[in-house]
Amino acid sequence: MVKVGIIGLGGMGNMHFGIYEGLPGAEVVALADVEEERLKPGASSTAFNLGEGAAVIDPQRHRTYSDPGELLRDPEVDLVDICLPTYLHAECTISAIEAGKNVLCEKPMALSTKECQRVLDALEGKDVKLMIAQCIRFWPEYAYLKETVESGRMGRLCSARFWRGCSSPDWTWRHWMKDAELSGGAVLDLNVHDADFVHYLLGRPKAVCSTGAIGPSGGYDIVETVYVYEDKISVCSGANMALPPAFGFEMRYLASFEKGCLAFSSANTPALMEIAESSSTHPELRHTDGYHEELAYLVKCIENDELPGVVTPESAAFSIELVEAEVRSIETGQVVEL
Repeated sequence: MVKVGIIGLGGMGNMHFGIYEGLPGAEVVALADVEEERLKPGASSTAFNLGEGAAVIDPQRHRTYSDPGELLRDPEVDLVDICLPTYLHAECTISAIEAGKNVLCEKPMALSTKECQRVLDALEGKDVKLMIAQCIRFWPEYAYLKETVESGRMGRLCSARFWRGCSSPDWTWRHWMKDAELSGGAVLDLNVHDADFVHYLLGRPKAVCSTGAIGPSGGYDIVETVYVYEDKISVCSGANMALPPAFGFEMRYLASFEKGCLAFSSANTPALMEIAESSSTHPELRHTDGYHEELAYLVKCIENDELPGVVTPESAAFSIELVEAEVRSIETGQVVEL
């Protein structure tokens, strides 16, 4: 049984809390949050753009700490799940590694490649497992796209277009997401999902060419990027965190192959359509999501004493390097080579 301690009971922390409570092989034993109100017994639920958690804090089962450092010193905790604001990711991850804990840290890995390198340096020589929660790698519709590309069953991939959008979030702690100095803006918080999936799917691009606009956070909350590959393939992504609240949230992709295409939108039911020359189908996927899948995967890795190869620390760090290249391209108006 993997015993879990969660640091940060905001929207994502509560989501993870609820998942672990129903996950075989995992048990939440400790919770930490600087807002002591969140640690009171009873239902703990904070909504965010893709739902809310569904867990109950039970003093008989869950030790609570207002100081995250005390949770890191808890000898019963095997896995520390860090669901803090982005600007706290690197420091807390390093502290957890130094405490000898396995770590799941919410994406992105850190605010900068410099901070990512500090995390990688701290990990060197340590007998612990670290995974960054790049949940799109585990999302069923995106996993289906990866399988389709790798199997070649629809022929060669010719183009892929990824996009996601929402309004500037009002639900984050002390509105940290509205400050690009703390969040990196949408280019790092929202766009990083697709930037990460692009290189997971196709390998590291040769270069990027991006355009963007300043939004509510004071950073680049609207971004469009073309990823340049040696092969003759068209790959691009877009993100917009400056939409009106009534828009809600949507993520989507359109992938074109020699023998058809895959079209996905979280706004549609069913969400995924596979289109051949003269027919279309809705592939049957498991009723789950990337959050459940990533947590179940890491718990299994810890149980089996295996490194989490789906999201290696080095791969997650490269996602930040890729986003930084996008920002340089926006600011210079130039193609940026990697």
